[in-house]
Amino acid sequence: MKELGAFLGHFHPVLVHLPIGILLLLGVLEAAGLLSRLPRLSWLPALTERQRTLILALGAAAAALAAYLGWLLAHGGDYDLALVGRHQTLGIAAAAAAVLLLVVHRRRWLYGPLLCASLVLLAVAAHAGAKITHGSDYLTAHMPGSVARMLGIDIAPPPKPRTVTLESAIAYANVVQPILQERCVSCHGPAKSNGGLRVDTWDLLAKGGKHGLVLKPGTSSQSALVRRIDLPVEEKEHMPPRGKPQLSDDDLTLLEWWVAAGAPRDRLVATLDLPSSVQVILDGRLAGAAAEAPPGRAATLAAAVLIAGRLGILVRPLSPDGPWIDVNARAAGRGFGDRELAQLAPIAPAVEWLDLGETSVTDSGLAALGSMRRLQRLHLDELKITDGGLARLTQLRQLEYLNLRGTLVTDGGIPQLRALPRLRSLYVWQTAVTPAAVKALGDALIDKRRIARWKEDELELERRVQEERFEGNTGEALLHVELNPLTHSAETKPTDPPKLPP
Repeated sequence: MKELGAFLGHFHPVLVHLPIGILLLLGVLEAAGLLSRLPRLSWLPALTERQRTLILALGAAAAALAAYLGWLLAHGGDYDLALVGRHQTLGIAAAAAAVLLLVVHRRRWLYGPLLCASLVLLAVAAHAGAKITHGSDYLTAHMPGSVARMLGIDIAPPPKPRTVTLESAIAYANVVQPILQERCVSCHGPAKSNGGLRVDTWDLLAKGGKHGLVLKPGTSSQSALVRRIDLPVEEKEHMPPRGKPQLSDDDLTLLEWWVAAGAPRDRLVATLDLPSSVQVILDGRLAGAAAEAPPGRAATLAAAVLIAGRLGILVRPLSPDGPWIDVNARAAGRGFGDRELAQLAPIAPAVEWLDLGETSVTDSGLAALGSMRRLQRLHLDELKITDGGLARLTQLRQLEYLNLRGTLVTDGGIPQLRALPRLRSLYVWQTAVTPAAVKALGDALIDKRRIARWKEDELELERRVQEERFEGNTGEALLHVELNPLTHSAETKPTDPPKLPP
């Protein structure tokens, strides 16, 4: 019986709009009937006694049934008791008023005032229900200030966003909590806590719900919070439920990282081990790590022309209209060294590709690359740089390609490249770097769990594509393939459509 009650209770949000619509329509029709007495508005309809009785009977029955289903839902769900109690009281009162209207509607002196009072009560009860479902500030969250002042509503201005850098960000407060607030609190928060679980604070999240703990610090695969989000959407236990906004792949990656790191409450992001995939995501989410505004194209190209002519290098734009440029110093040969590299400072923010191969740049000169935050491709081949020079590349968080062929780097310097979260191509021919060091770097930069998850998604998408394929054959374009005994090759000859049995 309990399961049946929970099942029926979930029809409350569906049915509750029916009595609201019926009683509101009744109010409109009664107002139209009063106005129809005016000569100019005589065209308006006026309800007959039978029509009024029928509408009231339907409204009273729908209101009583909606109130009963709401009572079942309240007893079968996990909601804030204060909010639900207020809504339940108002809902039952509104249903009682609808029934009372049906009883007294023939007494005109009582019917009119009671109808007005019932509509007001209905509106208040509906608003109380909306607070449970959508939150207490759902209607006023985006209300213009002028309208709020006119209605006498005091709306607190939204807090100004606080700039949070990668160095100052707190793992839970600045990374995890915003995800839970956006995607999970509507079903696991103060107004509604399915399964007795609330995730709006760290203490409540760590406490778990009726079915036990949802966090197992240090093991994301065994934490229900992560496991249920990672389930296919079609699975019954998947969260959020199907039909609700889902967490993105980046959201899931951040939650997995946080739980695996021990689900810390107050630790800084910078003090935790940051896998490459997490660094890339945080670079885009945290205000302090966001990409700087692009430089002006005209000023950049004008400065580039002067620098290129002075240093004897090649500079070209990477697109017809963008500000990003490719700088090639290889043409200057050994005449281009640390001093010349420092002279690229005026155009450094616009450099995306840089070729320093076969020049005289040394370890110390690579310090000038620190201002090239947009650098994506870097050639350092045939330079006399060592493991110490690689330490000067750790700020290039957008770097995807690095050529170290013919340099003096060794296995000892390769781990420093783990600070480059987007690095995907590394060339170390003719160096002392071993395949084992390269493999270890690749394992550190690549998130295998994300790859596995994407492959599962790929298989699911391929399955859906196969299901949507259509093949039609009328028999008119069939070809007959025969093997030529002389050439042993296949010959294609048209053939008649197959004969069907009569």
